[in-house]
This record gives sequence, C-alpha cells and structure tokens, in this order.
Amino acid sequence: MEKVQEVYDKVQNVGFVGKALVEKLLRSCPKVDAIFILMRPKKGIQVEQRLKELLKNPVFNRIRDKDPDAFEKVKVIPGDVALPNLGLCEEDRKFLVDNIDIVFHSAATVKFNENLKTAVILNTLGTKKILELCQNMKKLKSCVHVSTAFSNSDKRVVEEKVYKPTYDAHAVINLIENLPDEVDKHPNTYTFAKALAEQLVLEYSHEIPTAIVRPSIITAAWKEPYPGWVDNLSGITGIVMECGRGTIKSIICNERCRMDLVPVDIVVNTLITSAWHTVAHKSNSLRVYNCTSGRLNPVTWKQFGEFTHKHSYQWPSKYVTWYPEFSYTTNRTVHSIYTTLYHNLPSVLLDVFLYCTGKKTM
Repeated sequence: MEKVQEVYDKVQNVGFVGKALVEKLLRSCPKVDAIFILMRPKKGIQVEQRLKELLKNPVFNRIRDKDPDAFEKVKVIPGDVALPNLGLCEEDRKFLVDNIDIVFHSAATVKFNENLKTAVILNTLGTKKILELCQNMKKLKSCVHVSTAFSNSDKRVVEEKVYKPTYDAHAVINLIENLPDEVDKHPNTYTFAKALAEQLVLEYSHEIPTAIVRPSIITAAWKEPYPGWVDNLSGITGIVMECGRGTIKSIICNERCRMDLVPVDIVVNTLITSAWHTVAHKSNSLRVYNCTSGRLNPVTWKQFGEFTHKHSYQWPSKYVTWYPEFSYTTNRTVHSIYTTLYHNLPSVLLDVFLYCTGKKTM
C-alpha cells in the first residue's frame, strides 16, 4: 500500500464511483497534494456550490471526523465533456497541462436507452477530448479510463484487451450529425459508445500512459467507506429498492442467468492500483483490467430475487407501498399483463382515490 500511496500527487477526477474514489484517495493516500474535479454547473448551481454539497455526502463522514483539513485538497474546475475543449477556459487548461500527473476519466452517461447521438458525444467524443488534453500534459504519469465490462457484450468471452469495433470511432464522430439508429450487435447505445471509446484509448496509448478498467454492474460498498454505502438509485440499486417497496411486480429476464455485480470499493481499489501499476511498470502497451465477479462469486437473478424478498421483509422500507412480491418471466406478453394488473391499474386507482379526497396524486 505504501508504494501506491507514494505515486499520488495531483489527481484530476463525480458520480457514484467518483465520490468513492475521492474519499479513498483522501483517506488512504495522505501524500496526495491536490484532487481536481472537472464539474459542470447544473440547474443554475455553480460548481463551487456543487462541490460544497458533494463534500457533505455521508461517504466523507470518516474524513470529516478524523481529518477535516483534508477537504482543502479537493478543488473544482468548471468544465463539461460535452463542450468544445471540455468547456475549459485557457487559464484552467494551462494549469491542468502544467500540473496534473494522474487522470481518472469516469464521466459518462450510463443511460442504456440514451439517444445514440448523445451517448456518442458524452461517452466517445468526451473520451477523445480527455485524451487530447492528456496528450499535452507535461507531467502525466497515468491516465485511467473507466469503461464497462459490457463494452464487448457481443463477445461470448471477453479478454483483457481492446477489441476492434464494427464501426470506426473517428468515422462515427465525424458523422455525428447523421448517426444511424442501429447499434450493431450491442444491446444499447451505452455499450456501443463505450466500445468506440476503448478504440480511442488504444490509439492514444502509444503516446500517453493509459489503462482501461472495465467494471461490471457496480453496487453498494463491501467494506469501504463503510458496508452498504450507496448514494444513488440508478441501476441495480433502484431495482432492489422498488422491489422492496412493492412497486415492481414483474421483471422480464431468465432467472437462471447470472448477474455480474461488483462492489464500488472493489472498483475504486482497482482504479487506484491500475494507475499505480501504469506508473510503476512503464510500458507502451495498454493494460486492460476486467473488474467483475465472474465465476468467483456468481449470483443468479433467482438468488437476487430471494435475497431481495427476504431482506425486504426483515428490514422493510418506510416508503413501502405494497407487499414486496414479484416474479420473473421471459414472455413479454405475460410481463405486460402483470405490469398492467399489478402496477398500472393499482396506480391509476390510487391516483383517483387521492384526487377524490383532495390529496396530491402520485
């Protein structure tokens, strides 16, 4: 661990993984000189205020109690991966080029049904802009790109290497105004755009020290910052919560299929150590790390349902609306019937009742 700690000086990195990464660096790598977060204004709230709100997150409680001065190391820089030149002013860009030595790129849209153009702008073109910035950084030691274990979901076996996508990333970016609606054999626009981004990282790896980390479905913390920590309702967390509340009655999937879940602290540890490995073992070759549970700790959808059902009764949510009972089916017609009878119809009836009694509808 000491060798890992010695590597970190100035780090530019905020979503779920980003928060956990910042917390881990502040707590476990005290020699970190500064952490710069590229952040965009949101809903009229400026980046300085967003940073203050970010640092109030419970994930930082241990640091707040033991070393509150560590927060002084966290700086924010206004920017947006969707804008030209990352939305950076010339002064901020020059500062990053002159001072940053380790970069973690995790900014992305994780919506599976995202508009294809938006997915490519954020996940592919945004990655290219980050790589171009890194290309000019005078002190860069390592750039770690956060991809996804499903970027090559069209492959039956995914090795730790970059696969050539069907479409050329540069060609897709150049045609961004007239993108096709299809995403080849990929199940959604997210994995399609991520596969293209990996192609770009591979190309730039000949000029800058890079690594790719491919986490699977990221879930709550295993141990750090504390067991069970999670701060959003996206992905699998939202499914668990809604099943526990009784609002999901049918899930369309094969219950025998394996889920591939990985705790957020495992992902963060992989990011940090992959950056260290890139620095410590200098090489012109790109290193790829699949961060998955795979066959080591497999969980099927059936087991997931049993766990959710058991714990929903053991520790019921205060927002529960119905009994936490749900079923799996691979038949879309059956799924539609279940959804109509046990979700849509009760919702409509409840709204009618609330409206008639003068209360706010759901």
